This record gives sequence, structure tokens and C-alpha cells, in this order.
Amino acid sequence: NEIESWLQDNGWKYKKRQEAEILEMDVKLQCGLEQCRVIVWMTEEYCVVVGRTPVKVEEEARGRIGEYVCRANYSMYDGHFDFNYDDGELRYKTILPQTINAGSRPEMIEEMLMRPAVMLDTYGPGFLKVWKQEEEPAEVIKDIDL
Repeated sequence: NEIESWLQDNGWKYKKRQEAEILEMDVKLQCGLEQCRVIVWMTEEYCVVVGRTPVKVEEEARGRIGEYVCRANYSMYDGHFDFNYDDGELRYKTILPQTINAGSRPEMIEEMLMRPAVMLDTYGPGFLKVWKQEEEPAEVIKDIDL
């Protein structure tokens, strides 16, 4: 309810799947990946936030992308990329613990909802270079300015 109230108060458009208690919203990306579907669902301990791209990496490129994702994840401390070798889906996942102080939650909600899009925008250009075989994963990661 707190997240849904925040979305309404801030004018975000979203869909709610009642049966699963899931909220979904689309966020436009600045990089060539174009769009991120942010999916939010609650567990007993966490609010899980996943940003999915519409991209499906073809089988022959999955090894390169898998290496890129592993290299990107190595330095992350609050969230991570997931890459599905079976279907080529790329996504970013983070959580917000239920135990966070209620007074600081509104700022954390905004950061949590935007983080998948920010991370996809940050790492997306490198993802595309690796996918298109323009650069090797190790070289692309060195060029990302965090």
C-alpha cells in the first residue's frame, strides 16, 4: 500500500495484478535498450523490484553477454543483473527490506523503483557493444564510469 500510495502521489502510471499483489510500470531508458518494465512484489521480508528489458539475446551471443553480466555484477553491492541463458532475457533486481525506518521510506521507494532503469542505462551501452561484438566484455567494463 505504501508503494502504491507513493506511485499515485507522484503521478506514476502503473498496473496492479491483484491476485499476485504485483505492481508493474514502464520506464523509458536513455540507452539503446529503449524500455524497462519495473515489476514490484512483496514477500514477508522484502519488497522485490525487477527491471526487465524487452531484449532477447540470441543463443550464439549468450556466452559473451553472460561474461559481461558476471563482470558487471562483481562490483555491485545493492542489486544485481540476472541473465537467463535459456531464453536470453536480461534484467536487474534489487530489494528494499521491510524493516527500514518508515520516515526514510519515501526516498528509498523512489530510489528503489528507479534503480533498475538507472542501472540498465548505465550498463546498457556496454551490453549492446558486447552483443554486437564491437568490444570484449572486459574492455567494456573498464570504460563504465561509476
